Amino acid sequence: MAGIVPIMPFLRPLAPPRPSTVRQFLQYSTTAARCSIQQTESFRSPRSTSPARPRSQRPLQDRNLLASRKADVSYPPPSFVSDPRPKISRASRRSSKAFKDRSYLKTAAEAPGYGTRPPLNPLPVEFLPEEQSAPNLPYFVTRTRAHELPIYEDAKRGGNLFLTYVKKVDGDLTALRDVLREKLSLDEKHVIINARTRHVIIKGHYKQEVIQYLRERRF
Repeated sequence: MAGIVPIMPFLRPLAPPRPSTVRQFLQYSTTAARCSIQQTESFRSPRSTSPARPRSQRPLQDRNLLASRKADVSYPPPSFVSDPRPKISRASRRSSKAFKDRSYLKTAAEAPGYGTRPPLNPLPVEFLPEEQSAPNLPYFVTRTRAHELPIYEDAKRGGNLFLTYVKKVDGDLTALRDVLREKLSLDEKHVIINARTRHVIIKGHYKQEVIQYLRERRF
C-alpha cells in the first residue's frame, strides 16, 4: 500500500497566488492618479476665461533719426563739414598721368601694311619677243582649269619653313630650275626639282615673282 499515491490533495481547491507574484499588479502610482484627476476636472469644468495677452507694441524709432528730422535747416554748422577726401591715382605705372593716351587710327588706310595683297585683276605686263617666250622655250607651264598659273605656297615645320611650288611643268625641269635660280638670285640648295611629281620647289615666298616671270614669257 506504500506505493499508492493519495488522490485527495489533487481534489482540493486551488490556493490563492503568492503575494510576491501579485505585488507588481497592485502597485499604486500617484502620478497616474493625478493625471486622471486633472483630465476628469478639465472635462467637467467650463473653459477658463484667461485674460488676452497684450499685442506686441511697435518698436520705438531711433532717437538720432527723430532728431535729424526735427533739426534746423542750418544744421550742421560749417565747422562740422569736412572737405572731401582727395582721389588717389591707382595707376599700375608711376607717371605724371594717371591714364595713358592711346591714338587710334581713324581709317583703315592709315594702318601699317605688313604685306601688299596682289590685285584681283592682274596688271598688264610687257611681253618679251616671241623668240624668248613660250612655246619657243624648252619647258612649258600649263594653266589650271580656272585659267590660273599653277604657282602655290606652303608652310612646314610649324610655320618656320615656307615653300613655293611650280606645278604642271612639261619639258626640261632643269632648264626652268636654272632660270628661276638666276632670276631670284638663290643658291642651288634653295631651288630643287621633284622628278616624280615634276614640280620645281623654291625655298621662300616667291609666288608673285614667279608669276611675273611666267607672264612676261606669255605662259
